[in-house]
Amino acid sequence: MTLPLGFCLGTFGVSYVELRDAARLLDALGFDSVWLWDHYVSWNDPREPVIEGLTAIAALAEATQQIHLGPLVANNLNRHPGRLAKIAATLQEIAQGRFEMGIGGGGWKPEQEAFGIDQGTLDERTERVEEALQVVRLLWSGEPVTFHGRYYRLTGAIVSPPPHPLPPLIIGARGTRLCRIAGRFADGLNVQWRDRSRLDEQIAALDEGLADAGRTRHGFDLSVHADWRDLHPDPVAALDRWQALGFTRAIIYVAAPFPDNDFQRLTQMLHLTR
Repeated sequence: MTLPLGFCLGTFGVSYVELRDAARLLDALGFDSVWLWDHYVSWNDPREPVIEGLTAIAALAEATQQIHLGPLVANNLNRHPGRLAKIAATLQEIAQGRFEMGIGGGGWKPEQEAFGIDQGTLDERTERVEEALQVVRLLWSGEPVTFHGRYYRLTGAIVSPPPHPLPPLIIGARGTRLCRIAGRFADGLNVQWRDRSRLDEQIAALDEGLADAGRTRHGFDLSVHADWRDLHPDPVAALDRWQALGFTRAIIYVAAPFPDNDFQRLTQMLHLTR
């Protein structure tokens, strides 16, 4: 069985129409998922156009039929987790069950500072994600939530209606501490192929977190985030390699202009059908 394959479409220097057309094509071709960044400003040039990811996902949910959609990943610093829980619930309703909630700690300092967001230290960002996962999960129960953490406080907060089905919580991580947190509180972990020299320690930390929660990797989504060039020259061999390493899904980053013809050739090579 071929590893499920999704694509993270770059949101810099692109129009919504280009994103929509690429997502529709990937949907029609039978690919697994489409993901968008959660950035406000391009690191190439601050004047380069940037599409806001979560807003665009809502539109893509209307524009597509079967493909799964999500942010890779939502920067936890950009929104209070209570607000993110509410946004995700609405996105799940629009997507009719196809939305997945990717979340991470953030860390691109110039972007945060430009918008007056104090990103704090790496440890603080990691601790914030740990609390945010608990807040989101509690709010998705649809019941009033009181939560008093170090970073977030809620008193009788509620998300109504709650999302149905519950979106998978996918953590984007590089450090082992966040990998361990993913094992304890999330439904999936996404790691970057460029960090493959750390893969053994990342997976060991994930397994520790899963064990802490009385779980195993059975049913857990372990995905690899790779670049378009990492998929070539032999996409089948690349997917087989990632599958042999224990990954359950591959997500490939591509920038605009999107390679429509290559997407179609990939479908033929992987024998995808919708």
